Amino acid sequence: MIHIISKLQLSNKGLIVKGTKQEVPLQQGTMDRACAVYSMMMCLIMIRAIHRNDVVSLNDERIKGNTAKGRLIRNFLYNNGFVRKGFFLSMLCEELSHSYSKVVQSEYYHLDKNEKEFFSAIIKALENNIPVELGFIRKTTGGHAVIAIGFEENPKGFLLYIIDPGFSVPLGQYWNNVIQIEINCGRKYNAFNYRENCFIQIDEALIIKKK
Repeated sequence: MIHIISKLQLSNKGLIVKGTKQEVPLQQGTMDRACAVYSMMMCLIMIRAIHRNDVVSLNDERIKGNTAKGRLIRNFLYNNGFVRKGFFLSMLCEELSHSYSKVVQSEYYHLDKNEKEFFSAIIKALENNIPVELGFIRKTTGGHAVIAIGFEENPKGFLLYIIDPGFSVPLGQYWNNVIQIEINCGRKYNAFNYRENCFIQIDEALIIKKK
């Protein structure tokens, strides 16, 4: 059975935050590598920790640098709006703890020797209807960041249902990518990314909760 977090809802405009008119998907530009920032902002929109208009309708007069939201937006969308090298999720977690700690609590996980604990944290968050930002390394083309919004168990492990900021989300769908996780597979690349048809290693997770 597929479990999708309850914070999302389909509408005639596409995927929105349940109980609002805010659309969720944000698609990154073709020249930058700010997928981690786009994914983080979508998580914040989903948990109602920031409004979509604050992200897509940037206005210097509305953004006050002496507020938590103002500092967050200025840092990620102004100071680092065009990102060539990308962000590690640990960097996002650290920045959230500095600039947005009054609004959200962020938890960072890294895949080390305890694979079971790492993936258990991801599934537990999804079961509690919290989106999870994931960082992974492709076997051939480097790193990327996406959002897990749901999961489905299967004999090999589980499927993660993903919003990938590198692609649009088709009208009438909750996700635009699926990642197959194989627990205890014994390989460096522990997952298969269907949208890009490649093996990946998921090694970072960022869970953001609204206070």
